Amino acid sequence: MQSINTNPMQTNALPANPLALKDIHVPEQITNYPISYGWWILAALILLALVITIVKIKKVVKRNQVKKQALTQIKNNSDINNSELISLLKWAAMHYFSRIELAKLYGESLQQFLLKQLPEKHQTRFTELSKQAFKNQYQAHFNNQVDTSFQQAALLWLNQALPPKAAPKAAPKAIIEAKQKNTDSKLVVQSKRIQQSEGIST
Repeated sequence: MQSINTNPMQTNALPANPLALKDIHVPEQITNYPISYGWWILAALILLALVITIVKIKKVVKRNQVKKQALTQIKNNSDINNSELISLLKWAAMHYFSRIELAKLYGESLQQFLLKQLPEKHQTRFTELSKQAFKNQYQAHFNNQVDTSFQQAALLWLNQALPPKAAPKAAPKAIIEAKQKNTDSKLVVQSKRIQQSEGIST
């Protein structure tokens, strides 16, 4: 029977000179700095677009402020009479159109001015709803009445006429005259060429 070797010195031992292993070095982490110029330009463009958007929103809010106040006053005051409605419409219009022109308008002349500011598709409806109110503007008993039709006309006008859309700019007179002169000169040159060609053929 084979005996078991119990002597630890006789077991397989590690080599006396093991390989000298170096520590594992992790590569340096790549950073995002400094940021390239392209990202700076993109950030600047985004910031600029944001600023322009905020400025435009503020302009729109400011431009619609008077309109909003007038609409709120009508909606929150169902007992507003004809005289107060006309004054309210005139007050709102003065913030968007010529004060000098509006100051001298009353009755049907004011109605015609307000009518012209509306899109054509709403003009007939506004006339029907407001005709009686403007016609009887100077009658005391009528001015103190609450006219729901005129209230509808006022709401229609405020919603559809304000704020006014910018009219296309007319071409400067000098540019028009220059174009006309250029056209005239071309016509003169053409007529001379025709005359010369006719003289040669004869």
